[in-house]
Amino acid sequence: MNVVRKLYAALCLIMIALPVSAETMPHGKIYQSIIQRGEIRIGISEHYPPLNFNAGRSGVEVEMAKELGKFLGVRTTTVPLSLTDYISAIETGKVDIVMAGLSRNMERAKKIWFSESYISMTPGVIANRHRLPQTRFGDKFEQNPIRTIWDLKNISGFKFAVKKKSSYEHLLDREFPDIQKIIVSTNDEGLKALKSGQAHGFVHDSLFLQYLYTNSSELRGNYTLLQGGSRHEKICAGLPFGDTVLKNQIDTFILELTRQGRIDEWLEYYNKK
Repeated sequence: MNVVRKLYAALCLIMIALPVSAETMPHGKIYQSIIQRGEIRIGISEHYPPLNFNAGRSGVEVEMAKELGKFLGVRTTTVPLSLTDYISAIETGKVDIVMAGLSRNMERAKKIWFSESYISMTPGVIANRHRLPQTRFGDKFEQNPIRTIWDLKNISGFKFAVKKKSSYEHLLDREFPDIQKIIVSTNDEGLKALKSGQAHGFVHDSLFLQYLYTNSSELRGNYTLLQGGSRHEKICAGLPFGDTVLKNQIDTFILELTRQGRIDEWLEYYNKK
């Protein structure tokens, strides 16, 4: 019995003496690799104002990426990605995290973790106002007003343009099954379909649409911005499954930026760009 106790004690001493590494701390493997190489690789969108302009030139999430590197004590490398590549880039280790206007939903949650949210938004649509019911003074109390995207469900022949494989394509499939959808590859294609009359509305999140609407006199003159009312979505960082150390660090970082009001300051600044 004494021999067994001595062997056990010796084993404990050896384990204590071993350096902590990614292999000996599996739940911190990715975090440890970030610290060891002195770099965090952050997947960003190719262009998504006001969060990101021109694949990392500037924007709210570009500011966040820089600050995250400082928080962790490493350099930041941004990796521009298309929307369809966000999850695979995390799963294959091409990037450590994704910070690219990524909204949280149950389908994505089957494949990646999400951080604490840092921006709240709603579904929205920029709609051709000439396709909306016109309310005259004499009957304004007899017609239902068009105030949100959900009010478009009862408009016959209305056509939406929506980006392929975005969360808003799924939203239209679920909430507007009988309305015609024009699937586009890029946001520019969606706007082009709207302006050409091919589509009557371009669907995206309220944050991006508000930026476009605020900075375009053409849109303000001919179109109406409708948001999602009380139905909110949350933008989060996308993380690989399993690394609780990395998730804790990212969550702490986001909560502190939110507490300081810095994200709101960046949003106000870049919405005017």
